[in-house]
Amino acid sequence: MNAALALITKNGSRKGVVFKMMMESTLQIPYRSIILIDDSNDDKTMLTVKDFADSHGKELYATKSRLYNYHTSTRATGRQTAIDLFLDNFSEDALIQLDDDVVLRDGWWNEVLHAFTDNRIGMFYGVTYDVNSIEEIDLSHVAIDGKRLRAFLTTFLERGRTNDIALRRNALKTIRERFGIIPPELHLYEDAWLMRAFQCSGWGIFIGFTGAIQHDPVKMNQVTKGIMNASVDIKYIKIASRYGIIMSVNVSDDAVKLLSPIVLIPILAIKRMRDYGFLRGLNMAITESYVKLLYKYAKIRGSLGFSCDKLRYLG
Repeated sequence: MNAALALITKNGSRKGVVFKMMMESTLQIPYRSIILIDDSNDDKTMLTVKDFADSHGKELYATKSRLYNYHTSTRATGRQTAIDLFLDNFSEDALIQLDDDVVLRDGWWNEVLHAFTDNRIGMFYGVTYDVNSIEEIDLSHVAIDGKRLRAFLTTFLERGRTNDIALRRNALKTIRERFGIIPPELHLYEDAWLMRAFQCSGWGIFIGFTGAIQHDPVKMNQVTKGIMNASVDIKYIKIASRYGIIMSVNVSDDAVKLLSPIVLIPILAIKRMRDYGFLRGLNMAITESYVKLLYKYAKIRGSLGFSCDKLRYLG
């Protein structure tokens, strides 16, 4: 099986050595071409990828997201642009899509090959193991225990993941013909849309446990400083809820615990006030609780009201 590599990024070069390690880890894949979807604020990321491509004899196709009549670029427009370029301009059997903070572990590509021996599999996803420092990326013993496995599978079944995926050409063609494009407003939940589209089109999804290491030093720095983007989360949870693509693994359990984020505000507030002061900590606790409540509501609504017809983007 041959493949093309798509890197979807915004200011990926700001992630420093992680970005370079991500590119180096792709060399286990026998690809000829890199499709770079670069919505950065400057050309530093593009130049970094160009240097890598030139050094390793790879063809580079670099562009920004197509907007698909939306007012701004999103993760959905970036992912869809890569898919359209791949289907219309390349002939490889599979498209690899990789986030800019994900370092593939040795053996990732071998798992993809194994998965795609079954012609019913349309998507491969490798488990991503989050780490908190650059030093941990090099650890070969990062593994998944029972608790971590349950948490991962729950999250995956609720909304999918797209950190490191391989997509079969024929499956992508089927999805585009049946559902059109990924709705461009799905900035944080294009992964959920893709998973539902594969399921609704009858294509199987394979999870590989060799996986990848994920570390975003920019985001970690923001977390350390207590910087929140809750307004972004709230906006895109509401959008995803309209499509019904976030679904609860256990509807009755989520329904019973729907108000738990509100009940637990005092405990969370104490923790946040201890770290960030009274007013800021209290505001953070209330906002975080609202995001959790909204997500639980979206999961319940999706489970009760989803239909494949909702996936088609009408513009």
